[in-house]
Amino acid sequence: MYEAFLNDVYGSGLAPKQREFARLNLNYTVTSKRKLMQLVQNNNVSGWDDPRMPTISGLRRRGYTPESLKNFIQAVGVAKRENLIDVSLMEFCVREDLNKKAPRMMAVLNPLRVVITNYPEDKTELLKAENNPEDPNSWIKRSAFF
Repeated sequence: MYEAFLNDVYGSGLAPKQREFARLNLNYTVTSKRKLMQLVQNNNVSGWDDPRMPTISGLRRRGYTPESLKNFIQAVGVAKRENLIDVSLMEFCVREDLNKKAPRMMAVLNPLRVVITNYPEDKTELLKAENNPEDPNSWIKRSAFF
């Protein structure tokens, strides 16, 4: 009926195309707007942009990049039937994207002093540590070993 109305208004062949698709359901994730609104109104979360919320603004605050969400949607595709997508696929897309971009850092929280007996005391070596071994253009950090 909708398509017939559009054909009457725009003329045959000129009407915009209508595409119907199923909603995206994630395992272990509430995506119903009504249920999410209850969480916001009951102050269970700080708002729609709370990192625990499965909204675009919540995912952004959680560290998801636009590219990772785009890759996830492209991996899932558009379906006409309802389906249940595993959250691990979305997390995989985020890891793949951040693996290329995120700088690596290292910290020793509770260091232990180790004495190497057969190493000269006055010698210092500079050791190289790559930021991303998969990216040849990534920066290289030099650490002193003494």
